[in-house]
Amino acid sequence: MHELQTQFATQEGEAAWTAVMHEHFHTGELDDAQRYLEMQLEALGTELATRCLIDDPNRVSITGWNELIEAIELHEGDPITGVTLAIANEADRAFEKGQVHHPYMLLGLYCDEPFAFSQADVGTLVSELQSEEGPAWAGYDEDIEVFLECEGLSAINTELVHHKERHFFRDENPEHAPKRYVEYVLACWWRALLFHRSVEKICKQQPLPGGIPVLAGMVDMKPDAISVQGLGEGQPAAPRAAASEDDGPQMADMLPDKMITRREVEEVKEPPTGTDLRRRISETGQEDEPEPKKSLVSRLFGRG
Repeated sequence: MHELQTQFATQEGEAAWTAVMHEHFHTGELDDAQRYLEMQLEALGTELATRCLIDDPNRVSITGWNELIEAIELHEGDPITGVTLAIANEADRAFEKGQVHHPYMLLGLYCDEPFAFSQADVGTLVSELQSEEGPAWAGYDEDIEVFLECEGLSAINTELVHHKERHFFRDENPEHAPKRYVEYVLACWWRALLFHRSVEKICKQQPLPGGIPVLAGMVDMKPDAISVQGLGEGQPAAPRAAASEDDGPQMADMLPDKMITRREVEEVKEPPTGTDLRRRISETGQEDEPEPKKSLVSRLFGRG
C-alpha cells in the first residue's frame, strides 16, 4: 500500500499534506517539490504515474514570450510592473471523449496603480492573492493582447480530465484512500509542477523588463497552486543569508510521519458528505467545482 493512502484516509490528513505542498510552491522550493513528487510517483507505479514521470519539466515550454516582452517594452503610459499567468480548461469540453484537452492560458498585465508590484516581495504577493476580498489589482489589468501557449501539457491534462476517481468520499471512515485517488492527486500536483517550472524556466532564460514578477496559477484546476517567478530576475540580487533549520519547510516536512507533528495545521471545516458532493458533481459536470469566494480566477485576475 502506498503511504499516502493512509495519509489521505482523513480529510485532516490530506489537508495537512496539501498545505505543505502549497507552501513549497509559495516559497519557490520547486526542486524539493519535484524530487518528492518523483519519489511518490515512482512508489505508486501506475500507468498514469509512469506517464507523469515521462512528461518531465524539460518537455514543457511556453511560447509567445518574445511578444510579451515586446508588448511590455512598447506599452504607452505607466510602466507594466506585474504579470499574472494561469492555465485553465474549457469548461464546456470537460467530458468530450476521444479529444485531446490542451489547457489555454490567461494573461494579465498591471501597472503600480492601485497595487505597488514594484515594491512588493514574494510574501506580499502571495498574501494578496490569498486575501478573501481579492487582490487590490482586481479589474485594473491593461488592455494588451498577447497570445501565449504552454506546450507539453496536453497528455497529462487529458488523462486528468477523464480520470475516473477524482473524488474520495469518506462516508464510512475508511482506513485508507483508494490508490487511484492518490494517483489523481499526485498527477494533479505533477501537472501544476510542470506548468510552474515552465514559467520559472522562461523567467530565468528571458527575464521580463525590470525584473517584473510573474504570478503563476491555475483556474478551476486542482491543486490551485500559486507561485511567484521572475521577481527581480536580471537585476542585481541582494546577498542571501545562509539557510538554517528555522528558515522554512525542509524536505523532511514532506514526509507524512513528519507533517503533522512538526507543523501547525489550520482548522479544517467539516467536509460535505458524500451525498452532497455527488449531487454537486452531477449538477456541475466539471473536473473541479470552483469555490465562489476563493477561486483563483478572481484572486489572480480579479475577474469572475
